Amino acid sequence: MKTLLQDFLDERELYDKTLNITGLISINQHNLKSDGRGLRGMKIFTRQTLTAFSLDKLLPRPNINNPENNEFWDISSIASLTRNLIEGYLSLHFYGLEKISTEEADLRYVIQQFHRNTEWYNISKEDPDADLSEFINGLPEQKERIKNHPYLDKLNPIQKKRALRGIEIYKTKADFENEISICTDLRKIYRLLSNLVHPLPLSVERVDNKKGRGIRNRNDIYYSIVSIMVARKFLAASTLGIADCFQNSLGKKFKNEIDSIRPLINTGFER
Repeated sequence: MKTLLQDFLDERELYDKTLNITGLISINQHNLKSDGRGLRGMKIFTRQTLTAFSLDKLLPRPNINNPENNEFWDISSIASLTRNLIEGYLSLHFYGLEKISTEEADLRYVIQQFHRNTEWYNISKEDPDADLSEFINGLPEQKERIKNHPYLDKLNPIQKKRALRGIEIYKTKADFENEISICTDLRKIYRLLSNLVHPLPLSVERVDNKKGRGIRNRNDIYYSIVSIMVARKFLAASTLGIADCFQNSLGKKFKNEIDSIRPLINTGFER
């Protein structure tokens, strides 16, 4: 009968396979010609690749026969980077991969720019010497452009409210659950990861003489397995999404590699 540690090693192998092909696609996506959504998608995918390699460095590589080989099990950081990969995929889908009309794409771009400039304004205004005139004049104009955008009334009431507030992704997690098959249980898994990331009771009160101290133990191995499976799922979906988006330049050239990770979106979640 397989041990929990062997289950982790099996999942580690699947993550490594996905990561290798992600790196291959990421290297070969540069200098591809595309429209604005495609270019934003490639930038987000580059960020996904970096996050995925950072998670790889953090994940332990235990020797099943030697428990004292300097393993370090930091479940909070593992959960944090896993959550980053989920967020990255949602952003990639929303701003790069989803097939939408030119009109809706323009609304999303306007909201994205408004959100970015609002954040820069909030950062810059802490500097007493900063010239804020461009923000003071530009932000109200951008907000009006969102308010009067022809596509705004085509959103449902919740999405419209979020768009008017300048929330960069006006779709909710419930929307993603309903629209994308791999986002089933998105809210549940996101809540679990968030509770492991933040210094909240679920994360803090679980710490004892073994759990939550970086030492190999059944609980942290289990949470690491959950995290690595989720990370691999959304990383594979990101890689496949970019390859399928650029079918002529990436999908066909790396068809065998891409097809080898296509099942990994679902493999393991049936148990």
